[in-house]
Amino acid sequence: MRLLTLFFAVFLFLQLASCESDADVAPTQTQLVDRIWLRSHEEEAANSAIQVYRPKGYSFPPSWPRSGYLFHTDGRLVHYSPAPNDGGSIPEEVGIWTWESSNILHGHLSAQYGSDYKLKVVELTPEVLKVEQVQ
Repeated sequence: MRLLTLFFAVFLFLQLASCESDADVAPTQTQLVDRIWLRSHEEEAANSAIQVYRPKGYSFPPSWPRSGYLFHTDGRLVHYSPAPNDGGSIPEEVGIWTWESSNILHGHLSAQYGSDYKLKVVELTPEVLKVEQVQ
């Protein structure tokens, strides 16, 4: 009986130790939200589908205004478009976003802004967001 109890305790411990908790995922996802991410074209490889974004305030080299995103905690999605008169970037709320999985973002756009899209998060740190559009 003691051997069976010991075996069960070890088995339970190993099962719990191998589980991934939400705490393992949440800190990465919290690095994404409530920050303005601006596109860093200079860092993108010529034949790569991966887009690179840096947080607003990053020391970008001089360039035209940059496009970008703001993913609000409450799910609102804001897109930043270059202003037509070279006057910076214009924010516009375009829809909502959700996590489809631990690394796939789903942008649900309002009808006037086009089709929904999905972004695979390739890398996310406090200093860089790398994404690739997926079907």
